[in-house]
Amino acid sequence: MQHYQLAGSGRTGTRPARRLLAYGALALAFFLLAARLDLAERLTQALGRHEHWQLDELALSLLLLALALAGFAVRRGRQVALLLAQNRALTQRLLRAQEEERCALARELHDEVGQDCTAIRAAASYILRARDGDQANVQACAASIARSSEALHAMVRTMLRRLRPPVLDSLGLEAALQALCDSWTQQHGIVCHFAPQAIPLKLDDGTATAIYRLVQEGLTNVARHAGADRATVELRADAHGVLHLAIEDNGQGLCPDKTPADGFGMLGMRERVAGLRGHIRWISALGNGLRIEVAMPLAAGAA
Repeated sequence: MQHYQLAGSGRTGTRPARRLLAYGALALAFFLLAARLDLAERLTQALGRHEHWQLDELALSLLLLALALAGFAVRRGRQVALLLAQNRALTQRLLRAQEEERCALARELHDEVGQDCTAIRAAASYILRARDGDQANVQACAASIARSSEALHAMVRTMLRRLRPPVLDSLGLEAALQALCDSWTQQHGIVCHFAPQAIPLKLDDGTATAIYRLVQEGLTNVARHAGADRATVELRADAHGVLHLAIEDNGQGLCPDKTPADGFGMLGMRERVAGLRGHIRWISALGNGLRIEVAMPLAAGAA
């Protein structure tokens, strides 16, 4: 995780001022030296002797180039500042999402695990104190322990699926995505077609997990915002070692006043793809759905 120094810290705030003073002092020193040596006059005379080469126009050309480079630097500086602001916002959102997930897990552990553990403890305590001939109640307590244990096991499996999809390890990426599309269709009632093509048999864990999470987030956005009745997930690898993912729906598309960077899910998708040296773009036609295209290089170990 990247860490950013606070903008309000005194040390960071003094650096631009010191640099500005240094640049001003350098400019003043150069002016005094130029005035002392008459550099402008000497340069004009030297260039005048080569008028047939038009070298006297070089100074204005260099000035124009300097202004163009300065404008380019300003634009790049603004872009960098915007990216830093977006990264800070993403970091804060990720921290909030992490805290919300922890709170949700804590509530489930408290409500479900606490309740089942209390039931198991009570039943086991009764069994320990049971007298001979109380076989019916002992069996009922044993059945209660079995039910509570089964509920605990189911809850643990649910939490594990939320933390890490186990089908990626047991079935591989293609089968895991097919299972994800099928379960998403059953859950939301939206037809989802998965179209794999030439997927490498072995993908590194980081790439496989990123693809799975991208599809998961993309389908979540379709269910929440698209108003679609059909979605398609395409995944293929080309001959140049690039993995292509596309998620498309026939919903309402992006609103004209909304950009991909506005949503936390979209911002997370962009950062996840960028972390794997890939590219992502959103193609939207209002009323004709949204298409998300991702391209990322395959790891060297993929085959």
